[in-house]
Amino acid sequence: SGYRLCASTDEAHDHPIYCVAFSPAVHQNDDDGSNKSALQCFSTCAGQYIHIYEVHTADNKQEKSLMVRQVYCDVDDEEEFYTCAFGGRGITEGKANNATINQSKAIYIGDNKGKQSKGTKRQRVNDDHCSTIHNLSLRQGPPLLCVAGKRGMIKVIDTVLQSLVMTLLGHGDSVNDLKCNPTNKDLLLSGSKDHSIRLWNLRHGQMIAIFAGHDAHRGEVLGLSWHYSGTKFASSAFDNTIKLWNVSDNSIAEQSEKEGPIQAAIRRSFEMERGDKFKAAIEQTPYFSTDSIHELPGCVDCVQFVGDLILSKSVQNVVVLWKPVVTNEDFATFNTIYPNYINENRKNNDRIKSKVIFLRDFTVDNCDNWFIRFGSPSPNNEILALGNHEGEVKVWELMGNEDDDEDQDYFGDNDGILCKLKTGGSTVRMVAIAGKCLVAVCDDSSVWMFEAIE
Repeated sequence: SGYRLCASTDEAHDHPIYCVAFSPAVHQNDDDGSNKSALQCFSTCAGQYIHIYEVHTADNKQEKSLMVRQVYCDVDDEEEFYTCAFGGRGITEGKANNATINQSKAIYIGDNKGKQSKGTKRQRVNDDHCSTIHNLSLRQGPPLLCVAGKRGMIKVIDTVLQSLVMTLLGHGDSVNDLKCNPTNKDLLLSGSKDHSIRLWNLRHGQMIAIFAGHDAHRGEVLGLSWHYSGTKFASSAFDNTIKLWNVSDNSIAEQSEKEGPIQAAIRRSFEMERGDKFKAAIEQTPYFSTDSIHELPGCVDCVQFVGDLILSKSVQNVVVLWKPVVTNEDFATFNTIYPNYINENRKNNDRIKSKVIFLRDFTVDNCDNWFIRFGSPSPNNEILALGNHEGEVKVWELMGNEDDDEDQDYFGDNDGILCKLKTGGSTVRMVAIAGKCLVAVCDDSSVWMFEAIE
């Protein structure tokens, strides 16, 4: 078992590729009406460019290759995209399920010199291409592509119309991460250098809620992750803290049926009519917060829910798997493991839960740069992959092997390495995994695709 390299490419710019994101939709290749096969698509962002790739399987071969389907370029030469995510639904009507990316010709949309590339069509993404969506209830198209970065504006692109359909404004500084809700793809989270997290409704382009204030992050928000239930999320920041927020009920301590303000704001955002005024909810207090996972000095630049557990990474060459102590059962387990625990940090007077149970460390050499992000595919999270500044990618079995001896520690006593992969030697900024495909993107504008082998 492991992965093997099956394709790589260099994007035609000189910018680090900061993000890669797979589309949740699996398209079907039926160009000739026969030999139908499932197609995966993913997006990368670097500088002012956004690339959309198709994972292509050659005829009568199992080997996969990459095919560029679209390239977008922002008109702002100073824009630098840091994050991208697929969410919501496009406005294409009719045969929406067949209006897949592979049915439109590959389009190169602008470059920073404004030159026409040979054999391509040039178009720029700007506010002139924004269209007002009049009947949003009829949206049946593929997922929208959301991108954001240095300018703090979230741009939402319909990849079938090849147009910018809305721009989400509200952040006061750069946006570092975007995450769409796993159970309601119209809900988008954004984390910013302005210390805030914002929740958006992609159906109406409405800002629903702001998570910021007294108990919120005191530094640049770098990472976000939804719980698989879609009812809560985790955030990490430059202040070395990891915070957990609830969106279904603002007080998990009170198991009441009363609708919390965030939940009420979400409901109202879907009930609103065109032209209605809307006041965003504000949440200042997470239900859990800790700064004890990673050592100082540092920042937590990547976080992810793994079931009810948490994976997080800082700049100390390690990813930590841990459990937040939230329920009564968690506290009983904590007191058994740490019977002599003394809380040396009581500044919140236990108002916000902060105890943790450490489970496992995943160590990787040469990974002390910040803004290097790992990948662990939800909801099963069977593996974990992380790159470093030497161009290496390390892959672990996250939860051990089901064939292991019953007496062996579930989380494994050894490093649990599945395999080590090699790219071109430049810093691997992010790894994303979907199905059997693992994609790594690098500072030298290269994209590397690996395929799982049985």
